[in-house]
Amino acid sequence: MMINKKTVLAASIALAYSFPSLADQSMRIVLEANSNKASALKSELLSNNIKIEKELSSLESFAISIDKTQLANVTGLTNLKTFYPDVPRKLMSEGASQYIPYGLSMVQADQVQYQGGQRVCVIDSGYALDHPDLPSAGVTGSDDGGAGVWYQDPFGHGTHVAGTIAAIDNEFGTTGIVDDHSLDMHIVRVFAGNGSWAYASDLAGAIDECQQAGSTVISMSLGGKYSSPIEEKALDKVARANILMVAAAGNAGEASHSYPASYDSVISVAAVDSTKNHASFSQRSSQIELAAPGVNIFSTVPVDRARFSKFNVTQDTVNFQYYGMDGSRFGTVTGELVDCGLGTQSCGDVTGKICLIERGEIPFYKKVEQCEADGGVGVIIRNNNQSQLIGTINPTSMIAGSVTRNEGLNLMDNLGKKTTITVAEFSDHDFKSGTSMATPHVSGAAALVWSNYPECSANGIRLALRASADDQGDMGYDHAYGWGIVQAKAAVDYIAENGCKASNNVLRGGDGSAH
Repeated sequence: MMINKKTVLAASIALAYSFPSLADQSMRIVLEANSNKASALKSELLSNNIKIEKELSSLESFAISIDKTQLANVTGLTNLKTFYPDVPRKLMSEGASQYIPYGLSMVQADQVQYQGGQRVCVIDSGYALDHPDLPSAGVTGSDDGGAGVWYQDPFGHGTHVAGTIAAIDNEFGTTGIVDDHSLDMHIVRVFAGNGSWAYASDLAGAIDECQQAGSTVISMSLGGKYSSPIEEKALDKVARANILMVAAAGNAGEASHSYPASYDSVISVAAVDSTKNHASFSQRSSQIELAAPGVNIFSTVPVDRARFSKFNVTQDTVNFQYYGMDGSRFGTVTGELVDCGLGTQSCGDVTGKICLIERGEIPFYKKVEQCEADGGVGVIIRNNNQSQLIGTINPTSMIAGSVTRNEGLNLMDNLGKKTTITVAEFSDHDFKSGTSMATPHVSGAAALVWSNYPECSANGIRLALRASADDQGDMGYDHAYGWGIVQAKAAVDYIAENGCKASNNVLRGGDGSAH
């Protein structure tokens, strides 16, 4: 049967353009030769200066690279049977996968497109500039207080914070609140190698450096129990310059104030977990303004600072992330979720299902072995408290990990549903908890919202974030959640309806009182 090469050409062009990775660059194409004409076709390719990428002799075929404008020339090859795009393939190993942190959807960052024009200044312990999951273009920095160069981070805290704001959406690792390379950041390193100490004067200098760098948002995942006149003076100065400041409320788990978060010019951020419960370590005070995810936050750390197995549970809108069991195999399984109690006896026939098992009475490995004997393909151990459980089991073909008590109770309400669990190895990402981790969620959300309404003042954005927050705890304002969990999309909608109503010269405390 004769093949119409013009028809093949049209189909091939259409198929080629369906692959974005091929449409704007040189194209790889597979050519199949007529029977016993591979040598002749090869001679034609070479005489036409067409690059042969791979010769598949047994299949009488070649993979070639050409510019898409040369595609029509291929039809003139007399020994050609057919041709089509050499479509791309990628690794499917779980270690190369990207995990969407639960905080992204909780603060609605996945519903707002970043429009550019903002610069977030991160005052912290530095930035791993060479990290494969972090942007380098548009990132500048400075060093303050003799802490060391800004583009290194031996402590890892600043890199984790920066990743929560801006980790790249690149099919690897994780993704940040603004994930498309386009957010400008300025890094000021104020903490030395062990991350233990900086001073109020260091922070005052860093705040000034943020302003000089043209920052619109300053993110401070740090603090202490005493206020400082020089620090407050520096903060008030940049507040008058229309810069929005965000800081961690503190991790003492009590009602005391922490600074700089508790100055009126700063948004004080409390922490919640993946079920929106107030974190037990998070401060509660009249200066708390907003809350954000701050428990078991998965983000970037300097390369080779961590090596662990990560456990991910997804079910409808559920997205829980913790450490995998030491001994679990790497990979992904999906199955119906079943309750197997404490796992001390057979759960019945659970072939192809995932066992949800409560901690207690017998070792973890016996729980996993019982599920495997019953035909299960994976195990979720639910802890009996809110701490993160890091367990060890005998090496197994099962996928196994754990969740906290609250997450376990959430899963108990969703038995029978399709559930996917994954365990993968990482060496350049890790979990951290604290109001330090909640702060960059608010900083990133502020930059997202402000990019959509650059005409707003800093206090206009602050008012919108507060007015649109997801109210939790007591109705209205309370000392645990402030006005609620920050919501990027709701803030954008609020401004669309109400405009920017706060003027630059109005500073407000967390409880909404004017100062």
